Amino acid sequence: MRQLFYICFVCFFIFIPLSVPVTPGNTGTSSNTLDTTHFRIHFQSHAKSAQEVADIAEIFYSQLDRLINGMAIGKIEIWICDTEAQFQSAVHAPIHDWAIGCAFPLSRRIVIQNPRVIIERKFQLSQIVRHEIVHVIFGQRTQKAMKSIPLWFVEGIAMYLSEEWTPNHHKLLLKNIFSNSIIPLSDLASAFPRSEIQAQLAYAESLNAVAWLVELRGINTLWEIIARLENGDDLNSAYEQTLGWNLSTFDSEWRASLPRRYHRAAIFANPYILWGVITTVFVLIFLYRRKRLRQRLAELNREESEIDPFFEPDRDSTND
Repeated sequence: MRQLFYICFVCFFIFIPLSVPVTPGNTGTSSNTLDTTHFRIHFQSHAKSAQEVADIAEIFYSQLDRLINGMAIGKIEIWICDTEAQFQSAVHAPIHDWAIGCAFPLSRRIVIQNPRVIIERKFQLSQIVRHEIVHVIFGQRTQKAMKSIPLWFVEGIAMYLSEEWTPNHHKLLLKNIFSNSIIPLSDLASAFPRSEIQAQLAYAESLNAVAWLVELRGINTLWEIIARLENGDDLNSAYEQTLGWNLSTFDSEWRASLPRRYHRAAIFANPYILWGVITTVFVLIFLYRRKRLRQRLAELNREESEIDPFFEPDRDSTND
């Protein structure tokens, strides 16, 4: 299941750019630069991959007007690393060894693994680039409240706006809902679990919580919360003002909603139950068709046993 989940790392604890940024460009190898309208792509080799990243980034940027909301962001830098060592050096932060992308929102900088490595590990390059771009823009917009925003909301926003939902997120949630092992959102406020499997669950929960908020109150409610964060409100206050719930209540209500929303889906998530249902349906159809066939044969037998009036002897006639 590992390759089916996109895992990133967002460095919100770095609130000012480093005086001498550690990037792939100053690790002893020369770098090339590709400039677009809103991005500057740095790479050592593989210009084709750099152009692919640039195309993905510009197309997605044009879809984020509501999040950008007229901000003057400046160019976002995307550093493409050739090796794992470059990636670790460029990130220059204590990240999980399975991370393949990192965003520095206030520095307007994104660092990603070599696209070939990303593809080999069966991740989608477009999702990674889109996800990290949302991190940067969301971080730029909510600078006043950044320190108070729970990590689950930060990641939920990035996944929701980059449209990252997959059937595997759904499957993972189902498994943990019915084993009663959902992690409370309050436990995901400052950090995600170090275990990759538990971290995958944390990402799936974060996305689901934001998606449920939109399902419950509409997309404009989400934009209103983001606007309040932009003005400096913490997320708890933004929720109270917008939803009438604080984060604790939202957490409880969201977890209570999961079994209600997923109990029917469990049938289709469990292969044994699903095939059992399919088999039962086919058996019922077979029995119904067999019953109808028997009824039809019985009708034909009755019809054949009856003498047509045309062939009955004429009782009024006499034989010569």
